[in-house]
This record gives sequence, structure tokens and C-alpha cells, in this order.
Amino acid sequence: MFRFTISIFLLLLSGAVLAQNPDTPNGHLDPRTVDIQTKADDLYRRGHWERAHFIYVHELAAIGDKYAQYMAGYMHLHGQGVRKDPIEASAWYRIAAERGAPEFVAVRDQLLESMSPEALARSDAKYIELRTKYSDIMLVLRQLKKEIELEAVGMTGSRLPTSTGAVIVVEAGGTSITQDEYMRRIRARMQPGLDYITSKLNIEPIEGAVDESELNDLWAKVTEYLGVIDDR
Repeated sequence: MFRFTISIFLLLLSGAVLAQNPDTPNGHLDPRTVDIQTKADDLYRRGHWERAHFIYVHELAAIGDKYAQYMAGYMHLHGQGVRKDPIEASAWYRIAAERGAPEFVAVRDQLLESMSPEALARSDAKYIELRTKYSDIMLVLRQLKKEIELEAVGMTGSRLPTSTGAVIVVEAGGTSITQDEYMRRIRARMQPGLDYITSKLNIEPIEGAVDESELNDLWAKVTEYLGVIDDR
């Protein structure tokens, strides 16, 4: 049996650990995310576990919400709306704890310490699988890939040549900016992600534009990084 104090669980549900890590790009909680969390928590409290679990995993865990990742694990641990599976639960707890939040680290370590060597090996494999989908560094890398693709295209809407030969980009909102300004904005959005990834990988910082070859190299390094067990 796996036992966790109800006080820790209530602390988590109270929202005390909902704040995101400011060191993670786009780590703040926007109003829409808060609304989705509130909806999922309400469904959970009313016993609509399958619907709550779907939201936790597909709408919140998928954008790096650590509370939702914890809840996905908690529900697997207790068989609430999903099959009871301590291996699956442990993997989700490990993802939730990757930023070092004490509450999540405590429940992760408590569960891992209760496992046999065979169960730990299975947890490791599942953890690596989830890391490639839900870890912070992979989510940042995927967003970076989108920005690089936008940079390659050089526009989001229409390109209008002017009499001077300059190119004007018409953005989705109808505003017009020069192509140079558009590219500058993309690169400014990319830099925090690049800084975060290179810091996590402990490699030389990357400044400015990143081409497809450099992106592929970065992707390979991130994949290797995610395959190393470093939390037990």
C-alpha cells in the first residue's frame, strides 16, 4: 500500500504550489490556464474523475503545468478515473517534481523509496517516455522549433513589396511591420528559450538565428539529456 498524508494532498489542491517557475520561459499562469485548472479541480472534487483526468493530462500537463502532472500521477496511484498503476503514478510524480518544488519532491521520493528494484526500472522507463512529451525542456524546444519555422518563412500573413523594395509583413491582427522588424521580434521571442535549453544542457550559449542543422543538433542533445536518469 502507498500512503500519503491528506494534508499534503489538500495543500496541493489549495493552490499553494500552483505558481510556475519564473526561470522557465512562459512559466507564469495566465488567466485561461487558471480557469482550466479551476474547472478540472471542480470536476475532480465532484467525482467526475475521467473528465478531470483528461483535462489535467491533455490541456494542462501538455503545457508544462506541474500541478496537473502531479494530479495525473495521484489519480493513477489511487485508480480514480484511470487504472490503478503505481508505476505510471511514479513517472508522473517525477515529471511534476522536475523543478524541485518541495511538495512534489516529497511525494515522488516517498513513492520511489517504496518500490522494488524491478519496479524502479519500470518507473525509469516510463519516466523517460513521459519526459520526451511533458518535460519543460522538451516543451520549450518544441516552441523554439515553431519560432524557427516562422523565421524561415519570414511572415505570418501577407508580404507586400513597397516602391522602395522593402517588404511589409501584414500580421494576423491586421498591423503592418517591416520584414526586418518581424524577424527581430521572432528572434527576441526565441532567445529566452535558447538560453533556457543551453543552460539546462550546460553547453555554450546560442545567440541569434538558428538554422535547421543547428536545431537538429540541439534536438539530439535534448533527447540524450532526457534519457539520463538524474532524480534518484
